[in-house]
Amino acid sequence: MAGFEINRRAIEKMQRDIAKEFEHAARKHPIRVPVQVDAPEVPATSSAAAGIEKDPHLSRLLVWLDDLAALQPGVAGDVSTYVDSEGLPASEAKTMALQLERQGLVQISPDLSGNDTQVFLTDDGSLVARRLRTLQTDSVARFIHACDALLCWLFQTGRGRNPVEVMAFVEVPGSYFAGDSLSVDEILGALEHLNQRGLIRRAPEDPSATSSIKAEVTDSGTDCVLSGGTVSDYLSRQQRAGDTYTFNNSSGIVAGSQQNVVQNNSIGFDASALAEFAALVRQFAPALGAPPEQQDALIQDVEVLEEATSVEQPEPGRIRAAYLRVQEALSAITITTAGLTMLAQQGQTAYQAVFGG
Repeated sequence: MAGFEINRRAIEKMQRDIAKEFEHAARKHPIRVPVQVDAPEVPATSSAAAGIEKDPHLSRLLVWLDDLAALQPGVAGDVSTYVDSEGLPASEAKTMALQLERQGLVQISPDLSGNDTQVFLTDDGSLVARRLRTLQTDSVARFIHACDALLCWLFQTGRGRNPVEVMAFVEVPGSYFAGDSLSVDEILGALEHLNQRGLIRRAPEDPSATSSIKAEVTDSGTDCVLSGGTVSDYLSRQQRAGDTYTFNNSSGIVAGSQQNVVQNNSIGFDASALAEFAALVRQFAPALGAPPEQQDALIQDVEVLEEATSVEQPEPGRIRAAYLRVQEALSAITITTAGLTMLAQQGQTAYQAVFGG
């Protein structure tokens, strides 16, 4: 049609106006699309697996299954293969598979032949296997287990009254922790710890038997075993059972409720529990995974605590301040391990033993 022209400017203006209207409507009435999101399931470690590190074969089997799952994802592991490699009776395969399944660590998947030793590692099983690997390198946790297991084995083997050849301990299940065997040095260290605290008594060594080390459980050691708790728990209870006071240069001790009595006694308290705690921190500080500067600072704080607890007349205020410095240094270590947690707990127990809970 002649003379007709398209008003492009008017069309562009109309497009801009329409766009503005859509933007205004969208802000006023936003479009909502319903989306259903399932919360991710966070696997929790089964409480029943808390003590698996004390079972040498179950813990080794779990780590073995975890290694197999990493090499062959999606492939079932045959517990019979592990049992055969360890020289265990074939009947143990089904029992061990059922034990792990009951704890939620594996899922049994029978094959076409009805074999019920084929298992798949669960998420919980993978987490526990990782925890076992951490415990294998945790010097504090290994030492605590060595003390508990060695004392219990000495009591059972010697029936609480006969000396026992200590190094025979390496052949029993208790000499394993988290699937890894204790070293000879760890066993001897635990033996010395128990001996110093009066839980065992070393028998006189026979010069003709160069490698023979015999020990027997004392009455205190028997009480510790029969208490059903750990060595650490037993020693802590003994320290809390009563306060020990040392009277120096006393001019007479008066008991009872009497008036107008003047006494000049220097009364101290037993700070040995915190001294032992300081020695324990010093021993295991290199295994806590702290940077060199943090480790040096921790050792310096430990030295202050050792000095405060070793003087002839300890000052409670100074000891308390030194202990708090050590605990602060431990809490500053960001790499959390079972050993670090246990050291912190040991410190709290020692503090309560000295100052009361």
